[in-house]
Amino acid sequence: MEGDIPIELQQKIDALERRNKLLEEGLHQAERLRQMCDQSAQELKATKALLIHQGEVLEARVQERTQLLLAAQEDLVRKEKLALLGQVADTVGHELRNPLGVMNNAVYFLQAVLADADASVKEYLGIIKDEIAEAERIVSDLLDAVRTKPPQPEDVTLAGLLQQTLRKCNVPPSITVHLDIPTTLPAIRVDPAQMHQVFWNLITNGVEAMPQGGTLDIQAHEDPVDKTVTVCIKDNGGGIAPEHLGKLFQPLFTTKVRRVGLGLVVVKNLTQANGGRVGVENMPGKGCAFTVTLLTAADS
Repeated sequence: MEGDIPIELQQKIDALERRNKLLEEGLHQAERLRQMCDQSAQELKATKALLIHQGEVLEARVQERTQLLLAAQEDLVRKEKLALLGQVADTVGHELRNPLGVMNNAVYFLQAVLADADASVKEYLGIIKDEIAEAERIVSDLLDAVRTKPPQPEDVTLAGLLQQTLRKCNVPPSITVHLDIPTTLPAIRVDPAQMHQVFWNLITNGVEAMPQGGTLDIQAHEDPVDKTVTVCIKDNGGGIAPEHLGKLFQPLFTTKVRRVGLGLVVVKNLTQANGGRVGVENMPGKGCAFTVTLLTAADS
């Protein structure tokens, strides 16, 4: 029948079929091109995600290395400060203790012979005695900060140690001390004199953090699993400024006018020397809590 179709019409039919075939091939090529574009877009998206992830990993590593570098620098500065303090302590510390002892004996003598003196004389003698005690404390902190003596441990009760320390602390009437030390706590094996100094420093810091008055909570609890006893000394003062928190245990760092920045260094050194550890919980605007964790007598 095909031979019955006129030649011109057959040529048009053949041309249309060729055009249709070209169109179909074009559509197939367009579909393949679209698929290639989609695949390229997916690969690009995956590559971008991988680059972002690698960038985040790299940034984390940089931050980690930066923190390590800063920590190393701070440790170096701390060691340099301790080395300087060591030089000062050997020469100045012992030289100061002798005249301070003489002055303290002189005040004691004057208080004894001037027992009938007027109130102003007694007040000024008391001021001199307090200032001598403050100077002796600074000298002791200086020596203990750079050269901690080996502890001479004894089995002691925490309640007795804290009560003895509180009797020697100057707690003003505007501050209420809540002492919650269970009588069932096991004994701890520590150097009583060293731990007395630790608790004295922490209690004094808590008192000074509340110049307008407040409450000082001293609590303790036992962890029978870890075989430790933890003491928490908490004030309800203004807390510690966040930018100062990481510098608390650095030598010579202080925010107080009449301090040299050694008290907490001594606290940390003496506690660690007695096998314990120190922690701090800061509550800006609400106070600060220091914890001292020590092993029980059977495990120290």
